[in-house]
Amino acid sequence: MFEFRKYHGLGNDFIVAEGTASTLSTEQIIALCRRHRGVGADGVILAEQMPGESVPRISMVIFNRDGSRPEMCGNGVRCVAAFARWRWGIGDEMVVKSDAGPRRCVIVDGGEKRWSVAVDMGVAAAQQVEGTLDVAGRCFKYISVDVGNPHAVIFADASIELVEEVGVYANDGHPAFPDGVNVEFAVANDGGRHYETVVYERGVGLTQACGTGACAVAEAAWTTGRAGRDCELVVELPGGALTIDSREDRLWMTGPAVEVFSGVWNWH
Repeated sequence: MFEFRKYHGLGNDFIVAEGTASTLSTEQIIALCRRHRGVGADGVILAEQMPGESVPRISMVIFNRDGSRPEMCGNGVRCVAAFARWRWGIGDEMVVKSDAGPRRCVIVDGGEKRWSVAVDMGVAAAQQVEGTLDVAGRCFKYISVDVGNPHAVIFADASIELVEEVGVYANDGHPAFPDGVNVEFAVANDGGRHYETVVYERGVGLTQACGTGACAVAEAAWTTGRAGRDCELVVELPGGALTIDSREDRLWMTGPAVEVFSGVWNWH
């Protein structure tokens, strides 16, 4: 018997429960995430409270729906903050420790089932030199960005079908991305302050939203001079908008975390 709560951040949905990396097998994670025969989710997050800390700390392990383990998930960390508020009665501030390192979280608004959470996503690294992906007879230039996990940001418009095709190609043993990569297609509006973005997430596919992807788009825009680093950027994803700003060269992401339901899953 596995007790869980279901959350989403702009439609990027997660099964969140108390536990460690060894709580579930890969087979169980895949079964849980199946949308027609399981609970259904983009991923599973297992969290534990870390005792003896002056600032509350939560450990977070995330698995994609294919069972792979990414280093970090921006929407997921907001959902963990909401889960920690419910499960352990933690206040407005906490630190969530992921495979990409600690992330400070501040619950800025909300309560009961819906919260707005700001997360210190750390220092991002973007390469000025553009790489290229040749897909469907087109050459797409991308900016490599590390936000604790790898991203390839493409400032171009594309259909959903083409985004998926490029994402699959980049994650199918491409030599530039031996560990896979999240691919973002972004189009600037409002003088470079607003970016319409679609994300193909490694281990998941097309998603309603991607927090680290939104951070990667912002960092790529700042690094390439498309926007000033003093500008707060809005990244509009299919599931809704995230706000990204830079504070002393650290990226802060603000967005919602919503509880959908709770339940008990019996593994057969």
